[in-house]
Amino acid sequence: MLQGTAIVELVWQDASGSQAVTQLRALSSSTVEEIDAFASAAASILVPLTDCVLVGQRIRYKSAFEPVTLPADGSPITKVAVLFFSPGVDFADAVIAIPAAKDSILVADGPTAGYAVDLTNSDVEAFASAVIDGGVSNPFAEVVTALVAGYLQSRV
Repeated sequence: MLQGTAIVELVWQDASGSQAVTQLRALSSSTVEEIDAFASAAASILVPLTDCVLVGQRIRYKSAFEPVTLPADGSPITKVAVLFFSPGVDFADAVIAIPAAKDSILVADGPTAGYAVDLTNSDVEAFASAVIDGGVSNPFAEVVTALVAGYLQSRV
């Protein structure tokens, strides 16, 4: 991960009680004390420019991710298995991707041989149990209750 950024928020309130925020950014490598001092200094410079009163000051951190490095041709990392979990409704809507999937977790024979994940494989079952017992949820905060399907997303 690259250097993140700290978002400084200065919260202002006017005579009607309405609020607005001024956002400033600082490097996350700065200490909280340094960022807080910067925020206070910035607020003191802004006070003469507004009819509002400073009612809050907060610091939030946001990550900045490194650019993606493309894998080399034939790299095992591109062989990605995706597992679909369900929160107990009629469709699967929680997905977990596993890079460099082993051949041993794939169905060995039949029409889905070589690309479907074998849901009866003991390692797959152990992982699914850990996910379900761990309370993993989908993006809607619905806890998953079952592994319903899996296949190779990329077959390079």
